[in-house]
Amino acid sequence: MSATKAPEIDKPDLQHGLKRRLTSPQVAMIALSGALGTGLFLGSSKTIALAGPATVVSFILSGLCALAVVWALAEVVTVHPVPGGHGAVAASYLGPLAGYIARWNFAVTMMLAVGAEVVASATYLRYWFPDLPLWLGTALCSSVIVVLNLASVHLYGTSEYWFSMIKVTAIIVFIVLGFYLIFFGTDATEPVGWGNLTQHDGFAPYGIMGVLSAAVIAVFSFGGIENVSVAAAESQNPRRDVPRAAHTMIWRLLIFYVFAITVVVTLQPWTQTASSDGSIDKSPFVSVLEILGVSAAANIMNAILLIAALSAANGCLYTASRMIHSLAGDNLAPRIAERTNAKGAPRTAVLFATVGMFAAAAVALFAPGEAFGWFMGVATIGILVTWVMSMLTVMAFRKRREELGLPHSPARLWLVPVIPWLIIAVSIAVYLALFKLSFPAFVMGMIYVPTLLISFQILKRMGKVKEPVNLAALELQELTEARIQDRAQVSGDSKS
Repeated sequence: MSATKAPEIDKPDLQHGLKRRLTSPQVAMIALSGALGTGLFLGSSKTIALAGPATVVSFILSGLCALAVVWALAEVVTVHPVPGGHGAVAASYLGPLAGYIARWNFAVTMMLAVGAEVVASATYLRYWFPDLPLWLGTALCSSVIVVLNLASVHLYGTSEYWFSMIKVTAIIVFIVLGFYLIFFGTDATEPVGWGNLTQHDGFAPYGIMGVLSAAVIAVFSFGGIENVSVAAAESQNPRRDVPRAAHTMIWRLLIFYVFAITVVVTLQPWTQTASSDGSIDKSPFVSVLEILGVSAAANIMNAILLIAALSAANGCLYTASRMIHSLAGDNLAPRIAERTNAKGAPRTAVLFATVGMFAAAAVALFAPGEAFGWFMGVATIGILVTWVMSMLTVMAFRKRREELGLPHSPARLWLVPVIPWLIIAVSIAVYLALFKLSFPAFVMGMIYVPTLLISFQILKRMGKVKEPVNLAALELQELTEARIQDRAQVSGDSKS
């Protein structure tokens, strides 16, 4: 242990009014929920169209990158489970600009995502109620999500736990039934077998470039894994719960996605899935239930999709509000957003995040053809920015702690700095690939990131930017004080 002297610093209130009321199972489900969206249930048709059956390999590649990001986040927030998650840690170890970009980027991404999800929820309601106006359905779904987030963090955690449990159960049932049909079939049908994996121009009809292109799109299926870093500030035991959630989440995601996509491309020709318009009736999940003779297959699928969309909206609003709450504590958002109620819910921050949600929903309602393309563009760039900032943060975190002689985090990313630089390179490559695969997203990156940089400089000139809390120095001071107390205790015991 280094003999570096701990600087004397004031001990700030790092919680800013938030309460630690999330249980270990709730943290685990919140971590898992963000990346289990409606896309998987509708068959991931766009991804499969790029690589055919080899989409399975694409998801493995993207999942491994997500694994590195999750462990980088877990390493820093396990030691510093503060409001703002990885964004607040970035501010402390990399400086105010990094903290501003990391938090506002994540907040904007989630605010737009929740707008898209509540519109999607309303669309699923119209499957049962065709005459329901889209704006009314959107308002109803938005109201449910806002109420859950305004009440208390425990209610949010409970609702997200059960939302996620339903999604996870649906996926497991689909995988089990899918493999049953592949190996055994039914009384009325022969076993499907593995023929669809090699028919229609082979396992990888578009070669290695198709696999890599699909991997670029598959990256965004893992968006939302960052929720675990935000939930750390309200976990009852973050040093135990965050590493546990990170460890179980990413392997579950890999298993769910890889097995589910394997079932999808095996049960029916990949060309059929790729040509799907994304409607409920053409979902592979519906196909499995119909083969098994379940007459209400489409209705069951619609209910699961509605829950998946509400769950995603619930998580997006939660993370956006917590980022705004953290930014307000650093003068980088309206200070009123830092307020919390007696139960620890940052209601004003939730309302600020709701403004973004309704704005996004309004755009989606009046210009659905263009809005979702731009929403996806911002979300795409937002995920890549988060990945890069996470890697830069974990490298600075590791270096600074070694300089100060601070103990290792209970959760540690392997091969630092090799893996962080590799993920940064992959993120840049993914962005460049968007020029061909999703030009609106590529253009959005040219606008979005400079906008963040310019807005920070404006706030800096206005004198709004303050020096972040030095989390490493604060930790060193606390450890030093604890050692002094221990030595005093030992000395007192020996004299007695």
